[in-house]
Amino acid sequence: MATVNNRVSNPQGSVINGLDAGGLMSANISEGYENILKSSPDGLQVPLKDREVQFCRGSVVTQDWPHAVALLTGTATTYIFYERKSGVAEATGFIKHTITAPIIHRMTLTFTKGGYATVSFDFECRAADPTKTIADMHAYLDSQAAPSYLPAALGGYRITSLLHGSQAIKHVMGLTVNITTQLVKACNDGDIANTCVDARLDGLTCDGSVTFQDAGITTNVMLAQTLVLAAKASLVATIVQGQAQTAKTLTIAGVVFDSVSSNSGAAAPFTEYTVNFDIANDLTAQLTLAGTNNVLTIA
Repeated sequence: MATVNNRVSNPQGSVINGLDAGGLMSANISEGYENILKSSPDGLQVPLKDREVQFCRGSVVTQDWPHAVALLTGTATTYIFYERKSGVAEATGFIKHTITAPIIHRMTLTFTKGGYATVSFDFECRAADPTKTIADMHAYLDSQAAPSYLPAALGGYRITSLLHGSQAIKHVMGLTVNITTQLVKACNDGDIANTCVDARLDGLTCDGSVTFQDAGITTNVMLAQTLVLAAKASLVATIVQGQAQTAKTLTIAGVVFDSVSSNSGAAAPFTEYTVNFDIANDLTAQLTLAGTNNVLTIA
């Protein structure tokens, strides 16, 4: 009997809405029915069942963090990536995924000392018309050649300077930034899947945290307390990039620290402090994802 081997692995060649998203770490795709109807009328022991509203959604993690803003503000077209087929020559040893109209509605930037920065994002597909199904929103193509190599855009791995206004924060161990838009969707009339999927920018949520080991004290006030008591200011991070590339500067506007927690233990090398923040808007210079007063600026 012939050996059967239909396994695939190693996602790569990630292009989302026309943007090369190199350094692909994972691509998790979920498909199915949004609404499952069940009923056990007239004493039925096993319920009747109907399914409606097909969906295709997913979450992706890459090391291409400088493209974080472009991911959120880009026009939805397709998400394409490849997987390697087991036991097949490279010339035809890949399958191609094509996901249509992925609406990106959440993004998280994560910087951790000792590791490469990552950007993760969630998307929800919008069906092109009422007849489209899961198979239309997520199509496969077999026996493909290897995709072009897409390097991560200078993956960052250390924060060398962090300023909140004029206040320096030393010994930074991690920085996380989350941006979540309001996702609205609808499937009515003769639609098979959601033909209405929108990521609304009004009322988006912007928050994050900073973890550091800086226990500096000024006039009997610990740095972590100073940050929580401070007025709104920009948080500016200088980030070392891989392969000796030019450092990047990440500016987060309107940062207000709301709380702090500390972790001190006998087995820990040093006490760490984590301050949580929100991004607060301004009536005279309103913050946006793209424009003259950006929530995030990467330069």
